Amino acid sequence: MSNTESKEYVLKRMDEEWPKFAAILDSIPDGDYDIPGVVDEWCLKELLGHVNFWAAKAAHDVQAAGAGRPEEIETPGGDANVDKWNAREAAKGKAMQPAELKALVQTSHDEARNALEAAPESALAIDISGWTVGVRFAEDTYRHYREHGEQIGAWVRESETSEE
Repeated sequence: MSNTESKEYVLKRMDEEWPKFAAILDSIPDGDYDIPGVVDEWCLKELLGHVNFWAAKAAHDVQAAGAGRPEEIETPGGDANVDKWNAREAAKGKAMQPAELKALVQTSHDEARNALEAAPESALAIDISGWTVGVRFAEDTYRHYREHGEQIGAWVRESETSEE
């Protein structure tokens, strides 16, 4: 598989990145989940709505590919639709309570990991609109956790220094 990562590698990376992401979420008081500015103007609840959606989509997509139904994998088809999807999911997250949202994100992560573990290795190599299922899955899970975990960490550090 030259254009995608192996299932073993992706599972390993998920197992490395998820605990870091979950730990930073747990370190933030629930009362701070509505403060804007975590990523652009998004508060943490909006960001988690976004993360939840993409992890759940990763679970669905790898299940569909593994079951021989790649035509069920929906792609946004461009940045404008990605922005629409992200705005929709951020709004859903903003409407939730932090504990409920954290539990939902945990569930989506677990479902994605379980779906990947159950999928045949060959499912990761299926090309969907120029990206393999494996690359899409990595982008929507462990790479996403790392990216947004770093952003949340920077936001926390910035908040701490601005309070001094």
